Amino acid sequence: MKACIIVIGDEILSGRTLDTNSNFIAKKLDLTGVSVTEISTISDNPDSIVTKLKEAFASDTNFIITTGGLGPTKDDKTKQTLAEFLSDQLVINQPALDYITQLYCTNGRTMNDLTRKQALVPSHSEVIINRYGTAPILWTKKSNKILINLPGVPYETQAMFEEFIIPKIKKEFNLPFIVRRSVIVVDYLESELATTLTDWENNLPDFVSLSYLPSGARIELRLSAKGTDKKLLEETITKEIKKLSQILHEKLISTTSTNIIEIIADFFSKNNLTLSIAESITGGNISHKITSLAGSSVYYKGGITAYSSLIKESVLKIPEPFIHTHKVVSEEVAKEMAIRCAKLFNSDVAISTTGVAGPSSDEFNDPVGLAYIGLYVHGNTYVKKYYYPHVTRDEMITRITNKALEFIYFEMIENK
Repeated sequence: MKACIIVIGDEILSGRTLDTNSNFIAKKLDLTGVSVTEISTISDNPDSIVTKLKEAFASDTNFIITTGGLGPTKDDKTKQTLAEFLSDQLVINQPALDYITQLYCTNGRTMNDLTRKQALVPSHSEVIINRYGTAPILWTKKSNKILINLPGVPYETQAMFEEFIIPKIKKEFNLPFIVRRSVIVVDYLESELATTLTDWENNLPDFVSLSYLPSGARIELRLSAKGTDKKLLEETITKEIKKLSQILHEKLISTTSTNIIEIIADFFSKNNLTLSIAESITGGNISHKITSLAGSSVYYKGGITAYSSLIKESVLKIPEPFIHTHKVVSEEVAKEMAIRCAKLFNSDVAISTTGVAGPSSDEFNDPVGLAYIGLYVHGNTYVKKYYYPHVTRDEMITRITNKALEFIYFEMIENK
């Protein structure tokens, strides 16, 4: 079955508000066995809404899902436009009104006319009470299609979609099972990997599809199987992953997780290794990533945000002349930070970062976008240089964080 998602709102088109609803809805539909064929963002102008609805109803899609425009204010025109499009009229839905009234009374607030209008719905639409807000959700059958109208507030839309809409779709329609597994491959360019896997990929069963998802120096291979026999799908995916292992050998480094933090945690824990981190440019972001996973205390000893030269000198004990000679953002300082961090925390492994995130150069006139990552492993040190002159400060921090994790990943896991 197919679905299209229509996001309604001038605030989305202007860039003032980020649309997270369509991403959430698409993911949930995909897991349910419904393919999303289109995601559109349109103005809340009635003509735009009608034009898009006509296009959607003329397509071969089964579900038409809209978000936004169901509020009580004058700029929310979706319900009235929807009623006109359906050749219907808006009427008060008593259960919706009762719920909204109760909600207001419980919160000690007084109902007003605009809020009361929230209970106005097209007379032929099925109403699903919004347990997280006041705007009811509408489910309308027309021309062998289902039109689902959701509010625009993300926490309302996403909670209601997961808790009520998805179960309703599953109950009313005979949908296929979807089984997905991902593996992580390293030390391949995407084109090289595709060439290596040509014969295997050409012989995949018709009900199994493959996606290549590059991420930094890794490639995620996602296998998806769709059908009516869930056991067969699971057995087939497992069988194909075993074939992959025989083809890729040690370059296939994970068949259980695509999360680099989980892979690092599993490797360090199984090998009784400890890790510490000295961060400058990343400002504690790597430590945050590591500790976001429960159980990280098993291998992660701690970290230091040595943002200023004074902290590098006083806590990490890097001599001031050394920093002055080589500059803060340098291969030498990155290496020294990693060595002294490992000593400070008595860890087997230590990672360090130093660089210029911007928007201006540092005291040594190093260019914005320059960074070094140091890695200490049992007495050996490694350093990598990166230069991203045209990215924002936030993106620079994110990139160096990811590169640091990949550095650990490659040196510790790929080369184990």
